[in-house]
Amino acid sequence: MATLVAFASLPFGLKGGEYRIATPAETLTAHVSELRYNPLITITSRPELAQTIPANGEGEGFTSYSWYDHPFVLRVLFGRNVASLGSINSYASILRPLPNDLDLDDAALEAKREEFAELALAGLNNLIATVRHKARLYHVFDLRREDIDVSVRREDGTVLIEDPLQASLSKKEEEDNASLDLLHQGDDWYLELMATLQEPEPVSLGDSLMMEAERALLQRFPSQTIATCHTAIETAASALLTKRMSRRNVPDEEIDYVLSTKSLTAKLDVLMQTYTGFSLKRDNHLLWNSFNTLNDLRNDVAHRGKRPSAADAQFAIDAARQLLRWLEGVRLRNK
Repeated sequence: MATLVAFASLPFGLKGGEYRIATPAETLTAHVSELRYNPLITITSRPELAQTIPANGEGEGFTSYSWYDHPFVLRVLFGRNVASLGSINSYASILRPLPNDLDLDDAALEAKREEFAELALAGLNNLIATVRHKARLYHVFDLRREDIDVSVRREDGTVLIEDPLQASLSKKEEEDNASLDLLHQGDDWYLELMATLQEPEPVSLGDSLMMEAERALLQRFPSQTIATCHTAIETAASALLTKRMSRRNVPDEEIDYVLSTKSLTAKLDVLMQTYTGFSLKRDNHLLWNSFNTLNDLRNDVAHRGKRPSAADAQFAIDAARQLLRWLEGVRLRNK
């Protein structure tokens, strides 16, 4: 009998065994391997010394250092006349038997594999999220589809069909690895940098929150991305309204009360109209529609516990950037 197998490296070492994981669709069973040290490269003065490396990568006579580089936990190990680099991850597998009469050449198999891949990914990320929260592993990311291998195997483990995404790499991740080299930026970029450094507030709180939102998306946390985008807009809108209300000598207590009791929808429409002469709803209907979609996404996350997609999170970032630019335009017209 052929079986779909989703296999992934977990970003931590976990006690081996079976873990039952609830997902919105069904409860899955993840088979988790015991933590082991898996050498990637070993350097020794004599070949037999490689056999002295302890199974978990730690032991008397050895010094080790470990760090996380998604999706692996890497460890370097130093002993007398032996050094090694490897990983200490646990590995998880989720299995789903295929119907006996299913033709492995049938185009329907691809749809079944991708449906199973999404389900397994949700299950594995539920496992990671729970362990991350319980063990306070703040730097551990969720997995993406390309981080798991979904193959078709026989009962004895023989691979019948490889995962076509097994060796794929995200182009964006490759670009991110080179993003710290800013020497290639053009003259205009540096002129803008110089000008921004002269401003009294070169990076606003709204801008900083958008950085947090972008980081959350990069680290595979779409819910946090959407919630942070919404907060960034509310922060920028409230800051602008506070300044305009203060100019009209509105008491601080009244400002605090109004801004704490009015929704972001009201702040961008009625309150903005009253205190700046501009209304997002009236003056930019397309952006108003984008805001409403962002607001709905935020409410789905905050009130209904829905898990958004990466595309939803990217939409939130794009909409929030446009909203921040609109608010900046209102601020400049109200100097």
